[in-house]
Amino acid sequence: MSTTALHPRILEVITALTEAQQEMDACCAGIAPEQESRRIGDGWTVAQVVEHVAIVEGGAGRIVSNIAKQVADTPETSDETVAPTLDRYRVADPSLRKVEAPDMVQPVNGAPLAESMARLRESRARLIAAFEAASGTALGAAHFPHPLFGPLDGYQWGLFAAQHQRRHLVQLCTILAS
Repeated sequence: MSTTALHPRILEVITALTEAQQEMDACCAGIAPEQESRRIGDGWTVAQVVEHVAIVEGGAGRIVSNIAKQVADTPETSDETVAPTLDRYRVADPSLRKVEAPDMVQPVNGAPLAESMARLRESRARLIAAFEAASGTALGAAHFPHPLFGPLDGYQWGLFAAQHQRRHLVQLCTILAS
C-alpha cells in the first residue's frame, strides 16, 4: 500500500515504527560477534536485549491485529495526532527506572544477535502490515491491557512498540559503551 493512501494516524504510527527500526538496525550493524555477550552487571546481554525486543514486537503485532478485527467496521473520523497519548508514560526514557519484564517477554532462547534481529525485522514488517491493513479504521476505539500501563488502544500499541525499541536502544548503547 502506498503511504500516501494511508490515514494520517496510521502513517504517524508507521513512521515511528520505521524510524525506531532504522535506528536499531544502524546500532546493531556495528556489533562484533564478541560483543553479543557483553552485559552490565547481572543485566541482559546485547543479544538478550534484542531477543526481548523481538518477543515484545511479536506480541504487539498480535494485539494490534486483534484490535483491528474488533473495530473493522468502525471508520476513523479523527486525524488528530496520536503520538502525545503515550507521553505521560515516558516509555522511551530508561533513566526513570528499571522495569522488570514479565516472564512472557523474558529472553529465553539465548539466540544469536543476527537471529534475533531477523526475528525483530520480520515482526516489525508484520506489525506495519497490520497497520496498513487497518488504515481508515478507528484503532483508538478498542483497547488491550498492557501489564504496566493499563489499557492501550491500537495506535498506542504501535507507538509503544516504537518507544519500547528506543528505550532498549539506549540500553544497548550503554552496554556497548561500557
